[in-house]
Amino acid sequence: MTFQFESLQQMWDMAGHGPYVWTAILVSLFVMGWLLVRPLQQHSAILKTISQQLRQREQCQKEHQSANTSEEDK
Repeated sequence: MTFQFESLQQMWDMAGHGPYVWTAILVSLFVMGWLLVRPLQQHSAILKTISQQLRQREQCQKEHQSANTSEEDK
């Protein structure tokens, strides 16, 4: 495999088009990374919310059962 450019400076410059090309590459990589990371963050947040709601529901059921038990004792 041969290297198309004689130096890193020539690769960066790309006959005047380098800044546009490298900016487009960096923006594309950033967007692709964001498209991978953000859904994982959202998934984690949703699982945490579901877990909290489940604990609250279980707590309410326990309170309801204890209230019913104490009413039956009367």
